[in-house]
Amino acid sequence: PNQFPTNSQFCSVCLSSLPVRPKVPLLRILQAAGAQGDTFTLKEVMHFLGQYIMARQLYDKREQHLVHCGGDALGELLGLQSFSVKDPSPVYEMLKRNLTAASVPTGRLGPKRIKILF
Repeated sequence: PNQFPTNSQFCSVCLSSLPVRPKVPLLRILQAAGAQGDTFTLKEVMHFLGQYIMARQLYDKREQHLVHCGGDALGELLGLQSFSVKDPSPVYEMLKRNLTAASVPTGRLGPKRIKILF
């Protein structure tokens, strides 16, 4: 898999540029895949997760939709030994727990928190 698939049911803002901040364990995974900084779009988070899986060769060599993450930091976050990218709902559940919406300036009213609806 070259890139983690997005799922139209994941959330209404997946492909948008709304900024999110990962909690430290997820941030470390993203940084291990080359991410810099601490604020990303959801699309960037998914990209770096895919890069992490590729770099660590966590995918099954024969059935590349399977990701074997037991014994890895990703597996700890997911609470799983493995998952299939054909059913990425465990990843989305993990993201709900590990991402917070970053503040977005709204002019004179000051920063506004955006709630991410998954």
